[in-house]
Amino acid sequence: METVATTQRNETSSASINAPLLFWLFVIGSIAGLLVETVYHAIVFGGYESRAGLVWGPFSPIYGTGAVILTIVANRFSNSNAIAVFLISALVGSAVEFATSWLMEALFGAIAWDYSGTLGNIDGRVNLAFALMWGALGLIWTRIVTPRIARASCRIDWRSTAVRAASILGAVFMVVNIAITIQAFARESARADDLPAASPIDHFLDQQFPSTWMQEHFENMSICGSGLRPR
Repeated sequence: METVATTQRNETSSASINAPLLFWLFVIGSIAGLLVETVYHAIVFGGYESRAGLVWGPFSPIYGTGAVILTIVANRFSNSNAIAVFLISALVGSAVEFATSWLMEALFGAIAWDYSGTLGNIDGRVNLAFALMWGALGLIWTRIVTPRIARASCRIDWRSTAVRAASILGAVFMVVNIAITIQAFARESARADDLPAASPIDHFLDQQFPSTWMQEHFENMSICGSGLRPR
């Protein structure tokens, strides 16, 4: 007789993965990840710290990206055992975390986390503890969350005008949000290098996202300009 877990995995593998679904999974993952990280920080370190990843809204794109990749992985490896899913999730999550850390530092001189000196760290960008957390989150996502999302997705008419309109508007907002965030990071990096505003966009960014606002909104992040930390 087929077990409940096997049934859920079959539902996941048979679910249709489409672009709108992946977009909304990105949104859900970005919000849920930010919430988990905020609660984790409050419990472990005490107090509230802004962990936002974009200038507008409660989003942390690293978790949204992880959710999308893990959903695709879940669809591909839905029949794998829990240990395999855990290890794959730990590898995927750590790869996303490492790439994000490297890109932010290379592009903006931004340091959002530094695991130097911790067990199993690689260049201070990933470590063993958070790799295990990624594995646990991936297992929960693929075994518990994804099957429920698959069932809910089957009830949505993704071709309807309302769903398409909501998805397009949401995607446009998120693209603009990410683009403005990148520009804000770049301008903060330039300010760290004492570079004056050289264009109308620079003046807009200085007015809307000054250094004091950036430091409060991205409280866990240091943007050092070209003065990167030594490796």
